Amino acid sequence: MTPRARAQRALAFEEVRPTPYTLWFDAPALARLDAHYGGPDWQRRVENHILRVSVDWEPRRDLGGGRFADIYGTIWQSGNPVHVVEPVLKRPSMAGFDIPPLAPRLRDQPAHRPSGHTALPMLSYDQAANLFRARRDRALTVAGYGFGVFEAAWMIRGYEEFFSDLVAEPAFARELLDRLTERHLELLDELVKLPCDGIIFSDDYGDQRGVIIGPRLWRQFVKPCVARLYARAHAAGKMTFQHTCGSVFDIIPDLIDAGLDVLQSLQPEAMPVYEIKKRYGRDLRLWGGLGTQRLLPFGTPREIRAEVRRLKRKMGAGGGYVLTSSKPVMDEVPLENAVAFVEEVLDSRL
Repeated sequence: MTPRARAQRALAFEEVRPTPYTLWFDAPALARLDAHYGGPDWQRRVENHILRVSVDWEPRRDLGGGRFADIYGTIWQSGNPVHVVEPVLKRPSMAGFDIPPLAPRLRDQPAHRPSGHTALPMLSYDQAANLFRARRDRALTVAGYGFGVFEAAWMIRGYEEFFSDLVAEPAFARELLDRLTERHLELLDELVKLPCDGIIFSDDYGDQRGVIIGPRLWRQFVKPCVARLYARAHAAGKMTFQHTCGSVFDIIPDLIDAGLDVLQSLQPEAMPVYEIKKRYGRDLRLWGGLGTQRLLPFGTPREIRAEVRRLKRKMGAGGGYVLTSSKPVMDEVPLENAVAFVEEVLDSRL
């Protein structure tokens, strides 16, 4: 079978061996692996079963000094990490503020722009379409578009301010989310025209302790928006993928109820990934599971190999699983650990 066929069968809850996988690296880590293997030829051994790209739609207005304004008018500071300096909406009111149409920007961004992780290509709409056509026979293809409705709301209003609004100004918070959802639905209507198998939505709902705003507020304010987006993707015949960092364990049943097909990144430092498989592995596909916060940078090669084998054996049982690291392999990961990860993932015995 091709990697695409293996991924399709796994996502149809069929047990597939060897276990489907994706490998991704930041640029410094990849360069060190190239040096270790004597050049980039080793990469030919890697056939990612899912091809994920992010479609660039958001223009930035350079303000100098590493600062830029996003499409909404919020000011950011470049760096590691890039961060909001001044949110555009100073008061909890939509009076005089409009969210600009997002969909036309898909056609207005012709040039490749580096993404936050170099391992995740950020391409123009046409570049993504061409790449999907070229690779669709070999990999399952998934299109993303960056920040989702939840993150866009606090970027417009401010992190603490928006979370306060959910309690103190609920009518405003709901209006902001609803208007953002309408714009994202317009954007989605263009994205689903791409020759891809699925759409990956990206919103970080959790931190290490749980859902950032708590399950009750998430269900009240965010779940209805998510359900509308998932329904629109399904209506176009696309699978729904959700990237979300941190722990969303308490709202997994809600994500399933809203129409989620595949959950990614599945951070083991924040969530009990094997328990998720046990409870929800017949209703929700899982993509991720190997820790980049502790195991990869601080474990031993032996521990990494053992955990990769365990993920293949237990998470891959009964299908519904694609193996990957929860984040790209970064430069902080010791070379011997990165090599152990690569070699164990590519081992075809399990």
